[in-house]
Formats: sequence, structure tokens, C-alpha cells
Amino acid sequence: MLKDTQQSAAPEDSLPVLEMPAETRGSRRELSKRRRRMERIAGKTLVIGLDVARRRQALTFGHGREITGRQRIEVAPQHLGAAIVPVARQLCERDGLERVVVGLEPAGCYWELAAEGFEREGLGYAVVHTLAVRREREATRYNLEKYDPRDGDVIFELVSDGKFTETRLFDTPQRARLNALAREYLLVRKRMAGERTRLTNFWTRVLPEVFELFKAMEGITALALSQAMLPFSELAALTPAEWLARVRAHAEGRILHRRSTALLEHIRAAHQDPHRRAGEGIPVRIALAAQRHRLLSAQKQLLREQLLALYAAMPEAVWLNSIPGSDPLYHALTLALVGDFSLYDSPRAVVKLAGSEVNWHESGDWRGKSRISHRGRSLLRSAAYQQARKLVANENPVYRARFHHLLHRTTRPALTLKQAYTALGNSYLRTAHELVTQQKVWEAPN
Repeated sequence: MLKDTQQSAAPEDSLPVLEMPAETRGSRRELSKRRRRMERIAGKTLVIGLDVARRRQALTFGHGREITGRQRIEVAPQHLGAAIVPVARQLCERDGLERVVVGLEPAGCYWELAAEGFEREGLGYAVVHTLAVRREREATRYNLEKYDPRDGDVIFELVSDGKFTETRLFDTPQRARLNALAREYLLVRKRMAGERTRLTNFWTRVLPEVFELFKAMEGITALALSQAMLPFSELAALTPAEWLARVRAHAEGRILHRRSTALLEHIRAAHQDPHRRAGEGIPVRIALAAQRHRLLSAQKQLLREQLLALYAAMPEAVWLNSIPGSDPLYHALTLALVGDFSLYDSPRAVVKLAGSEVNWHESGDWRGKSRISHRGRSLLRSAAYQQARKLVANENPVYRARFHHLLHRTTRPALTLKQAYTALGNSYLRTAHELVTQQKVWEAPN
């Protein structure tokens, strides 16, 4: 019997038809952003990579991604523009170039001084992200070596490839002032929280009985008591009248006499206890912490008033204040930290600026835990978070319903309290961008 060499043909498997890739809004934005950057360095452009420092500057010159020279100069950042102009003019005449772009890394406050000098001399500049410089140094040199001329080369290569941000100095003194006040306000707010925690810890160590009289140590009487503190050996010798007079001298209003007298009794009992050792040194720290808290509180109130006054004169205030239940203070902080909303071509860009966009971690069938990037301005993230809390507390109907949905949804995993507030903060940033750029008041979605 002959062997049958004919094999039955396998049924054809249906193969997916390769179609044209879909063009999305995100891809169009990325392409537009890439074109804008490349237009700044296209053609006959002299690119200068600058590693800016306090005194000694490292510069790398070149065009067309080819390095033509390097130089180290001793000059302050504010005089860099005037120092670069004659050298750049000579190179442009020699190589037939038409314009100059200086790339620099935002190092401390020095880059702002240098940028002001470049604007004064009519030089274009491009700011390269610090993380991009570090990653490019690792990718091209395979080590973490930090060397100023090498960083100048890396910055030159990044700018030549169009890998830089669109960061600029504030266009008006008013925006610069608003930004400075906002940063100072948030710094004072953070330090006030630190002093509040310090006061609580000090009182817990020296006299935990105080929390039977006061729930917190931030009231008028509690702060006056804290500021009036002395070593227990000195306080135990005071009469109740002398103690009350001392507390009144440090109070900014009326005090609670009965609780103040009761605290003195606790201090005397603690002083007589031979096993208590904190009554001589810790009271001094309590008094100093209370003084700092009061000073920071006054600074915070002053900064708040200046912020709101400056914000009220901004044209964006009309659109942002139209959001029901929102707090004008956090509008002011958001506007100060974002700057001109029209510079961002998408609401998602503002969320990314805050570093609160969700990063997905997955590969094939594996799904990791997603979290926000934290690669952005933490102060802006904090302002948006606090505004989200205000919107929920003041019963904005849209945000309150969204908040309840995020906490209790069943089709997807429900979010925690902090995650829900973060999501609402992102929604607030997107809404703020839309209202300001389109110049319209807030309307509840249908």
C-alpha cells in the first residue's frame, strides 16, 4: 500500500488585518509639541549647552549636533548674557549661523538670573529637565560621574535633539509676585504644622494631664499657657494670682481662668513627684515653640491677605471664582503655581505639571499597582488637594456626587479617602484650565 503523501490542508486561521494606526488627541498634541521645539533649533542655529553655577560656568558650543568648542569662564550668572554675546556673534559669523539658543539646567536660583540676562541681550534659551540630564548622562556615559564640562555636552545634545521643556520666566511682575507669595504661604503653613506637632509632643512628655483640660494647644488660652511656661520649680512658687497675671500678659484675648488655675495645680503635683524629670527643661522648649507658632500664624494671615488682594486683580479670578463651593485662597495658590494657563495646550498637561497623573504599570498579562507619578510640583498638588476638600465640604453638588461615587463604586475597585480627594483635585485642575482658557463661567454638566 502506497503511503499517502498528500496532507489535508489545515484550516486557515483568521489573521487580524493591519489597519492604519489611529490618530488620537494625545498623539496630535505630542506631535505639535515636538514641532514647536524643533522649530526653535531648526536651520542655522548655534546651540550652547550651559552648566550654570554660582561662579565658574561650563559652556559647550555647536550646531547640527556637532560640538565645535568648549569653554570655562569665571562670571556670575546675571552677567552670562553679556559675556556670551560677543563669542556667539563671532561663531555665527564664522559658521554662517543666524540665531542662538542657550540650553541650561534649572539649578537653584542661578538659572533665573541667567535667563533674565539672556532676555536682556535678546538670546533665546531652553530649559532642560534635571532628570533628563541625569538619565542622558547614564545612557551615554554608563556611569553616574558628575563633571561640569560633561554636563554641558549632555545639555547641548538634549537641546539639539529637541528634548527640553517649554519653561519660561513669568511674563509679568504680578505673576512673579503671586508665585513668590504662594510659595512663602505654603512654607509658613508647613512650618506651622510642624510647630503644632512639636507643642503637642512637648506637652505630652512634660504634663500629659493638660489634655484633660484642652483638646488642642492652639486656642487663645492654651497658647498663652504655653508661652508663659517656666521650669516647674519656678512655677510651683507662684501664687494663683501671679500665675494668672503671667498668663494674661501672653494672651491675645480673654483666657479661661478655671482651666489655667487647674493647670497650675497639675504643675505643682508634677513638681512634687520625684520620678518626673522633664519639668525643668521641656517648659522652655514649650514657650519657644509657642512663640514660633504665634509668629508663623501672624505671617500666614498677612500672606493670605496679600495673596487674595493680588489674586482679585487677576483676570482669571472671575472664571475660577464661579466654581460653587470653592475657596478663593486655593484658586490664588493654583494660579500662582501654574502661571498662565494658556501656555498649556491640554488640561492633562496641568495635571502632569502637578505630578498627580496616574502612572500605569503593566506588561503583557501582568498588571501592577497604579499610582500617581509625584514627578511635578508638590505645592500645586497640595493646593489642588486642599481645594478638593473644600469643594466636598462646601457641598458642591457635582464634586460631592463624584466623591461619593469614587468611595462606593462597585464596577471598579473603590478608592480610599486620600485617593478620592486626589482624583477630585485632578478634576479641579482640568476644570480650571478649561474655564480660564475658554473664558467662561462654571456650568454643572448635564
